[in-house]
Amino acid sequence: MSPPGRPKGDRLPAQREGCPVSPPGRPKGEAPDAQRAATPDSARRNRVAGGAAAERGFAYIAAIFLLVVLGAFAAFVVDIGTKAAAGGAAAVQGVRAFEAARAGLEWARFQIRDPNGTLAPGPTQLPDCFASPRTIALPAELAPFAVVLTCARTPSAGASPNFHEDGDRRLAIYTVTATASFGAPGGTDYVERRLEARIERCKDAAAPAPRHAC
Repeated sequence: MSPPGRPKGDRLPAQREGCPVSPPGRPKGEAPDAQRAATPDSARRNRVAGGAAAERGFAYIAAIFLLVVLGAFAAFVVDIGTKAAAGGAAAVQGVRAFEAARAGLEWARFQIRDPNGTLAPGPTQLPDCFASPRTIALPAELAPFAVVLTCARTPSAGASPNFHEDGDRRLAIYTVTATASFGAPGGTDYVERRLEARIERCKDAAAPAPRHAC
């Protein structure tokens, strides 16, 4: 039934304009209750989801950074341990090389002093240097080391006279160098020690045989 004063079939102004008619009791332009209730929840869920994604991204970055730091630290520890072990082994080999060189000097000293008087018999003859350079072999743990000896005599055996003389005493001076090495030169395990000694040999014609030692 049309309102009084309006022809039958005539539409209301809102209907003529194509605008929806609000239900009775609701102000015009107000959203339905369901839409008002859903809008804050959706926004809240979007904010929560966005925050969770950001937190996961930050956690991934932190985990990668931590793995890189731990990997670098592990590599550093391994490198330090390897160098320490190599340094300790090199120190031990250095001590052994020193002992091998000293053993070479002892061998040379025995040859020059000629305790049995077999190399230069008699009260006036002084021994010549052994063939130089000379490589000797050592026993036991020092066997892997190559020991090379050199000898220089003053005055030389070919000089005339070939000794220093003081009354009945005759003297010669020997300079001996012993070089002990292990491994190939330039190798990571190469080690070398060199020792030098000055040895005097003196004979006194009046001293008891066979050494005639001064």
